[in-house]
Amino acid sequence: MRVSAFIFALIAGINLLAQPALAFDTAPEISEAQAAIVCDSSGNVLWSSNADEEMGMASITKVMTAIVALDNGMDLDAPCTIDPVDLGPYSQTAGFVSTDTPTLRELLQVMLVYSGNDAACYVAQNVAGSLDAFVILMNEKAQELGLEHTHFENPHGLEEDGHYSTAGDLAILGRYALENYPFIASTVRLGYTEAYADGMPQTFDSTDYLLDAYEGALGIKTGSEKAGYCFLGAARRNGATIYTCVLGCESDWGRWSDTIELLDWGYSVRSSRRIASSSWLIDVRTFAYDFRFQCPAYPRGTTDIGFYQTGEELVFESTMLRDAILAEPNQVVGAVSWTQGTHGIGTVLIEASPELDRIPAMNIFVLPLFGEGI
Repeated sequence: MRVSAFIFALIAGINLLAQPALAFDTAPEISEAQAAIVCDSSGNVLWSSNADEEMGMASITKVMTAIVALDNGMDLDAPCTIDPVDLGPYSQTAGFVSTDTPTLRELLQVMLVYSGNDAACYVAQNVAGSLDAFVILMNEKAQELGLEHTHFENPHGLEEDGHYSTAGDLAILGRYALENYPFIASTVRLGYTEAYADGMPQTFDSTDYLLDAYEGALGIKTGSEKAGYCFLGAARRNGATIYTCVLGCESDWGRWSDTIELLDWGYSVRSSRRIASSSWLIDVRTFAYDFRFQCPAYPRGTTDIGFYQTGEELVFESTMLRDAILAEPNQVVGAVSWTQGTHGIGTVLIEASPELDRIPAMNIFVLPLFGEGI
């Protein structure tokens, strides 16, 4: 493999090979969360505390409710029937009554934006026929996603024995929801939603304080119960998405301040480097159809990588075609893949240029073999 020229060019270009990323000396300073986690867009954990501790998840449950409902394939604009449920005097409800005919879309939006517990029940009833049947689907989906510390007993999240999750599992759930369900991703960013409830048009405001308070906030889901306040959230800044989850906070403000701390910390340890430029000459190879010419090889475009300064080394693995293999213009002649820890963060292809260079003519009779210099 022709590696030396390639390595030399990259070292000269960025001086970053086989060196640790700048290690951070401090962890996020959360004040209330009993369990917390912050992850990048690939699911890599940047920092966590008690992330596998099983706790109540409250209304974050509704993220799974939305996923299962959307997986069912029911028409979002289909009218739904309301079979009233009694969730107690202190449960957050939208007030739907039996004469209302909201669409599934409206029920899901009221459930995700306003956190209406009655809306979650009516989603379950209309999708699966009963709450029990729907909960079975929720637990099957949890197993499919590998949520090993999660179990559901209802679609709304009100406290119940056997209804629990962890910050780690919920971070996986939140990332899965935003990446695979555009309806959820767009709905959880709404500041309010509207629907007919109790026979009249009503407006339901979002329970997510961060939507207006934090730059780049993507929403997801709030939750609160006797065991504490919680929040599963995400934000996107400068092309980087970070996911967070806090459970068991003592106050409403505590969950927001801890989430802001996690997000701010995550972005503070993020950095970027240029690993390739289309102007960097990496290799020179003989042209396949005329040995009088050479094909210079350059990276395919300019590539920047984003990474987190976790102390793990940034390393690369390169592969180049053997010297004996001739090149054609625009042919890929090599590649380099960058990793940090166990996850990939960037790949660069090296290709032969369509612009050929003529090899200078040489008089072989002046070489030492023919007597000069003896």
